[in-house]
Amino acid sequence: MMQHDRTMRTTVDLPSHLLIEAKKLAAVRRTSVTRILEESLRAYIAEERAHPREAAAPLGLPVVRGVRPVRGVDLDDTSELLET
Repeated sequence: MMQHDRTMRTTVDLPSHLLIEAKKLAAVRRTSVTRILEESLRAYIAEERAHPREAAAPLGLPVVRGVRPVRGVDLDDTSELLET
């Protein structure tokens, strides 16, 4: 197991059902919720390093050249664009 020279305190928002399950698991294992979260995060990071997910390809936007907006349409007013 990796040695760590210090710990850091942080706040994490979790869905209540996950925290409840983590507390149950910690009680069964007779350990802390912190230890459960630490082990889980360590395993997740190791899995990601072993099998990195491919980043989603950025969506290309069409570029139209040489076309002018319809006369009278203000492109800075999106509500007007929706009405036309």
